[in-house]
Formats: sequence, structure tokens, C-alpha cells
Amino acid sequence: MFTITPILGQIENTPEWVLFLGRFHPLIVHFPIGMVIMAAIIEVFARSPKLQSLREANSFILLWGALGATVACIAGFMLSKSGGYDKESLKVHEWLGYGVAVSSWIAYFLKRSQTTILHKIYTPIFTGCVFLIFAAGHYGGNLTHGSDYLTQYMPQPIRSLAGLPVQKKEKQTIRKITDINQALVFEDLVQPALEQTCISCHNAEKQKGDLRMDTPEMLLKGGKNGSILVTGKAEDSEMIKRIHLPLEDDDHMPPKGKTQLSDNQMAMLRWWINQGAPFNKKIADLTVSEDMKPVLASFISGANTENKEDKPAIINVPKADAKAIDALRKINVFVMPIAQENNLLEISFINVKTFTDEQATLLTPVSQQTIWLKISHLAIGEKTITEIGKFNNLTRLHLEYTNTTDVDLKKIKGLKSLEYLNLIGTSVSDIGLKELASLKKLKKLYLWQTKVTPQGAAELQKALPETEINLGSDTMIGTTRLISEKK
Repeated sequence: MFTITPILGQIENTPEWVLFLGRFHPLIVHFPIGMVIMAAIIEVFARSPKLQSLREANSFILLWGALGATVACIAGFMLSKSGGYDKESLKVHEWLGYGVAVSSWIAYFLKRSQTTILHKIYTPIFTGCVFLIFAAGHYGGNLTHGSDYLTQYMPQPIRSLAGLPVQKKEKQTIRKITDINQALVFEDLVQPALEQTCISCHNAEKQKGDLRMDTPEMLLKGGKNGSILVTGKAEDSEMIKRIHLPLEDDDHMPPKGKTQLSDNQMAMLRWWINQGAPFNKKIADLTVSEDMKPVLASFISGANTENKEDKPAIINVPKADAKAIDALRKINVFVMPIAQENNLLEISFINVKTFTDEQATLLTPVSQQTIWLKISHLAIGEKTITEIGKFNNLTRLHLEYTNTTDVDLKKIKGLKSLEYLNLIGTSVSDIGLKELASLKKLKKLYLWQTKVTPQGAAELQKALPETEINLGSDTMIGTTRLISEKK
């Protein structure tokens, strides 16, 4: 039986120029589609005696459609060498594409023919070409977006007419968790994070890098470069290495432009792998360190301390110096733009193990652009806190599990734009808390596992009546106490 599977398989050591040119296929393919559809529309309207002259343009349009389809087929063949696509769907899409190119050339020559018999078969050939365009486009969409892309939101009456099964309710990406201790680690935390950020490119129909992440078995199997998980060793796991690369790095996952993992999701994945990457255990069955409790508690419905739904105010600031950003990235600081339409930055030290006062000067050149700053689980020096106090546009500041003291709070009380402050696991007390009364824009303050008392928090609440002050609890993961006197 004739097969083209060997042709479609990824060629080892494919030249880079082939892979480069193949990437132009999605751009090129729309040109012949437009030409053929335009020719079809002209054929329909030209049936009117007043518009018959339009048919004279179709030979020219079909010529460019045939040329475009041919170039698109070549680019598509090159793109197939990059791998990562379901072979059966790719095979069908490829042959349908060839059919479009061949039928468009035949239609062009038939259109130009002066023979009556050939003119009679022009219409069915050209009609077939149009149908092939739609079929090839459908399978191309399946390769890119999944087989249910067109039918996912199809109303049930239309599904019934099309002979499709009843649509199951879409699985919620973020599951409702009320008791974090009883949550299944993989099903309730890990899998939703992967569905949100990874599985669209690593599933049964689209397997970038020959990697599937839609089932536990495929996740453990890994991709063309081997396993992405080293159970018990998160820092040696390829998945963790990729998500901590700079956003501009070609190997960073998820790719730039895709939904990124939050800091809490990254911390949760590292913890899960260090716990042996279990697939059927509850959180209560595993070891939860003090610093992981607030991270896991953030996944409780309505208690996510990493919620970034509030869009930052648009501030017109100059673009940050590229050399300054590179200097931070060299010491593994994560620097990411907040949005494409402005120059605002998010800076995170989540991947940094030590940070000295000498390195703190690296923050100064980007102080104007930084509005989200996360320095957690680090020993912070006096100069570092002083530098942070100069971030006049800062709206979110994470200092959880640092050596921040009451004295340090005096140095950040001038952050007039601050809306979010996380002091979990620090040694701040009621004395230092009084320094925060000047932060009139503060919306959320987290004080779990600190020396702050309910009385001290209540005093601050009087000065900041619109602020949510969260004292939390040291005895149970996710149990929180909100002190608020909002009217």
C-alpha cells in the first residue's frame, strides 16, 4: 500500500534555511486562498449579463492563485520538517494542499483554452478547487488549534444537524478549591496550570518537540530530548529550567505571547516535582514547608494572593536601558514587560538564590519602569531596601520570607503608588506597621506569620479604611482572617 509517512516524518539535521522558510507557510497560504475565492465570487456575479466582462479578469487571478498555492505547498512541506504535528492530520492536509495547487493550475489552463469541450469541464474542476480550499483550511486549523476548534462552541441544534455528539461541558481550567489540604495535587493544581499554559501546544494532535503534556503517562514520557521531569529534583528538570529562562529566549516556555505561569504556579510546580511528582496524592499526604503554605493557600477559591487582574495604571515612562536589563538577567533576575503598549516592567527574584547590597545598584536604572517587584526568600541588605524605596511607580511589592524589619518599613513608607504589599514570614511588628499609614493607595496587605497583632492591624485599619489587611493563621493552610471596617 502506498504511504507517504516517511516523507512527512521529521528529517534529522534539517537545514536551518528549510525550517526558516517553512515558517512563512501561514503567511503565504492566505494569498492563494484569497485569489481562488475572489475568482469564485467573480464567476458567480459574472452570470449576470451586465457583469460578464468580469470573467476576463479570472485568468489573471487564477494564475496568481495557482502560483501562490504552489509556493504555499513548498513552504508547508518545509514547515512539516519541524515536527510536532499529528502525522495523520498532516498527511491529509498536505495532500489537500497539493490538490488545491494542481486543480488551480488545471482551472487556469482550462479557462484560457479555446476548446468548447475543455470549457465545459472548467466549472466542475474549479468548483472542486474551491471545496479543496475549504477542506485544506479545515485540516490546517485542526493542526494548529485542535480538531474541535470549529465545533467547540457550536450550538446544540446545529451539532445535531451535523451529526455531532452532544457537547460535554467544558472542563474548568481553575477548579474550585475550598479545603487546600484535601486537594489532589496533580488534578487540582498541576493539571489546571498546564491546561492554561502548556497543553495547547503539547496534546494528542499538536506535539511541539514530540512532547505531550495532556496525560500523566505522556508527561512522564517526555519529548524528543527525553524526560522533562526529574522526580525529586526540580532544578534538574527540563520543564522548570525552561519556564525560568528569560522571556525573550527562544527556549523559554510558554513562548513569548502565550499565557505565562504565575510565580505561585511556578513555585507549586517546583514543590510538586521535589515531592516526587505524585499524580494521585492529596496535599495532606505530602510535606508542606512553612514557605509553601501561603503559596498553596493562594489556590483556594477567592484567596489567590497572586491575582493580577487589576490592570496597572498607564504611566508614560521611557524605555528601560537594555544593558541594565541584561545585567539583571545575568544574575538570574526575571524581567518581563507588563504589556506591549507601555514600557512598564515586572521584576522577580524567584530564581535568585543570593542577592547582595552591591548587586542592589543594578535595580537603580530600572526604578522608574518597575511597577511589580518580587524579592522573596532572600536576605535583604540595608542598601537593597533603600533602593526599593526609590521605586516611585511601584504598585506591587513582595517581601515575603525576607529579613524585613520594622526599621525597613520606614524606608518604603514613601512608596505612594503602592497598592499591594506582601510581608508574610517577616519579623515586622505593630511598631513598624504604623509606618505604613502613609500608603493611602494600599489595597492589600499580607501579614501572615509576623509579629503583628490583631490590635496593631486594627489601628492601621483606622488610618487605611479601604485596605484589606490579611493576618492569616499559623495553624491551618489557607485559613485567613480579614480585618476590614469597610462600610
